[in-house]
Amino acid sequence: MSHPQDRYHALITTEAHDPVRVQALLRLRKQLFVDRCGWLLETSGDIERDEFDSWYTEHCLLFAGPELVGGFRAIRTDHPYLTKSVFPQLATGRFPSDPDAWEISRFGVVTATAPAYVARLNYALMFRFAELRGAEALVALADLTYERFLARMGIHTRRYGPPQVIGRDRFGRPLTALAGEIPLDLTENPGLTKFLDLGRQLEIHDATYVLGRSRVSARSAPVPA
Repeated sequence: MSHPQDRYHALITTEAHDPVRVQALLRLRKQLFVDRCGWLLETSGDIERDEFDSWYTEHCLLFAGPELVGGFRAIRTDHPYLTKSVFPQLATGRFPSDPDAWEISRFGVVTATAPAYVARLNYALMFRFAELRGAEALVALADLTYERFLARMGIHTRRYGPPQVIGRDRFGRPLTALAGEIPLDLTENPGLTKFLDLGRQLEIHDATYVLGRSRVSARSAPVPA
């Protein structure tokens, strides 16, 4: 089944620059992570947010036409970020604190149409975002299913420590997670190429980059779309 690429587009922004669309993403996060997954997260009315939704947080939104269908947030690791601040026990060594490493969290899609394809586009957006920011690694808190899923897609990951139970959801089920990163060097991680190619075809309005708030490393300049 084909999926018209031009139907999808993306936005990279901050809450200060575009509060209406970021609020829509916070509502989608509650729908996905609290209502559907049962995570015990902070909510206010119909939105989910925490202390890491801050001035330095970049929000990436994926749209199918006018409909918001997915997204994630990204935080440079020289700022406070969720994995290091809340789950320090998940690393046997040191967490990164580097402008060339970004934490990705609240990654997900909510769509009744072509969910596998939309998820793939969200990954493509994530890796394209990393390329635009000159990132050398993406840091994340993940469960074992997610780690295996990345492996099946040919994406190499690196653990910071062994998996641990970090709590329970509202159904009483244990939540097992690990902390780690995706190295972005293509010689080490050639499986990224297909996602970068897809991401370069995606129409992305990068409001944050236009504002000049994010550091782009001279070692990894953006590739023109």
